[in-house]
Amino acid sequence: MKDIRIDSMTGSLVIYSSFRNKRPHDNKKKVPPMVEKESYSETCPFCKGNEHICGESLYEIIVNGEWKARSVFNKFPILDMSTDEIFGQHEVVVESDKHNANYFNMDRGDFENVLNMYKMRTRDLKEVEGIAYVNIFKNSGSNSGASLDHPHSQIISMNIIPPELEKEIRVAEDFYEEVDENLYEYIIDEEQKNRTRIIKDSKFFIAYVPYACRYSGEIRIIQKTDLAISDWDDEHIEDLAYMLEGVFSKWFAYHGEISFNMLVHNYPLDRDYRPIFRNHIHIIPRKYNFGGFELSTDLFVCGVDPEELASELRFD
Repeated sequence: MKDIRIDSMTGSLVIYSSFRNKRPHDNKKKVPPMVEKESYSETCPFCKGNEHICGESLYEIIVNGEWKARSVFNKFPILDMSTDEIFGQHEVVVESDKHNANYFNMDRGDFENVLNMYKMRTRDLKEVEGIAYVNIFKNSGSNSGASLDHPHSQIISMNIIPPELEKEIRVAEDFYEEVDENLYEYIIDEEQKNRTRIIKDSKFFIAYVPYACRYSGEIRIIQKTDLAISDWDDEHIEDLAYMLEGVFSKWFAYHGEISFNMLVHNYPLDRDYRPIFRNHIHIIPRKYNFGGFELSTDLFVCGVDPEELASELRFD
């Protein structure tokens, strides 16, 4: 069966083909155990004890006098403050003091540390004159673009709103003008009515598998409230940490130690987007390849059944 679907968040056209990839229940196999790694590497710039390699911290999460997460300047920045046309600050968030930590074995407290780093660095970076957006993303695994094993994510402030965000905002604005409703609240309401694509529905967040998306197997998490990341309170951070711990635990049980990208989309800074937009996260497995057809047409082919995948990943 093949049909064409529209990604409600991005407006992208997606060809759904149930024969393109194996369906989730046909994809079951014994997941290999996590690769054993040492908790410290003498050559890793992010390991505790090697702080001199990457320099002083911009911000640290301290527990019992020891840092558990820290942010440092990226030594190979995509953006810096040296030009007027395109500028910003590129940081690395070292997510754990342990070299062998990852999102598949981190606990709720570890995720809370990461989210607090996002909150505090966003709070500082948005105050820099001329900054329009603070971009947060994570590459994990060899197929994701990651260059180092030590768990880390990246934050890049910039003086422009990136095209992907502009696309999402344009779709949300069109929806609001047409029906006088916030698109993200509408998506949450529709998923709660349907239930079959929901992975977890918590107090402040909902995790689900989209009916249509460009990347097969993608998971999305939408924040229900309109708080900016820089204004997250402890309840929001604890709730999202619980959500991430559960999602990645189930993901590992299903996929194993798979490469992925995590994209945190938050409010641009040039005006008030709360009537039309909400913070949300895209978690994209780097398992299902795309090639010449997708690149030449901007049409994406998805072969993962969202209802079946959600049933595999759902947790209490």
